[in-house]
Amino acid sequence: EFGNVDVKEFAKEEGWANDFAKSLGEKMKTTQLRKVFTSIKLMEQGVKGKVGSDPFDNPELYMLLPQMAYAKARKLIIPEFYDLAKTIINDGMIKNVGDFRRFAQFMTAIVAYHKQYGK
Repeated sequence: EFGNVDVKEFAKEEGWANDFAKSLGEKMKTTQLRKVFTSIKLMEQGVKGKVGSDPFDNPELYMLLPQMAYAKARKLIIPEFYDLAKTIINDGMIKNVGDFRRFAQFMTAIVAYHKQYGK
C-alpha cells in the first residue's frame, strides 16, 4: 500500500520524485503533467475530513488511466510516466484515503521537481 511509503523516500532532493522528474526532463511538458496533477488535487478535495483508513474508491482515479493512455498515444506524455501511474493505480497500491493522500504527495513532489528540468 502506498500509504506505507515514507515521505522522506520520495520528497528529499535525492529521493524518488526528484529522480523521476529529472528522467522526465524536457521530454514531457509541464502542462501535461499539471493536467494529471489537477485531477488528483480535485480528488484530494473530495477526501477532506475523511480518516486515512477509510476506503478510497473514487472512479475518477481509474479514469486517469484512459486519459493518460490517450495522451501517451498522442506523444503528449512519455510512456514512463504512464507506466508509473498505471503501476500504482492498477496494482492495488491505493486502497484507502491514506494511500491516496500519499500518492497525491508523491505527485506533488514530482510536479515541483519537474519545474527545474522541464519546459
